[in-house]
Amino acid sequence: MARAGLTAERLTQAAAELADEVGFENVTVSALARRFGVTDPSLYSHIKNARDLRERLAALALTELADRAAAALAG
Repeated sequence: MARAGLTAERLTQAAAELADEVGFENVTVSALARRFGVTDPSLYSHIKNARDLRERLAALALTELADRAAAALAG
């Protein structure tokens, strides 16, 4: 059963915040689980594995970059 309040999007955003704090290479499922006060397996209802988490994090970063580039080009 999925824990209330946890979603793939919320986990991805929290992973981005964690990456800002400790660096991308230190973002792990365990570190993210500790941030939410849950066990690692609790997150697997929302993400497939650590690779999935990192891919989601990279996609978020690219989306944010594209948004900033579009805003800069728009003046």
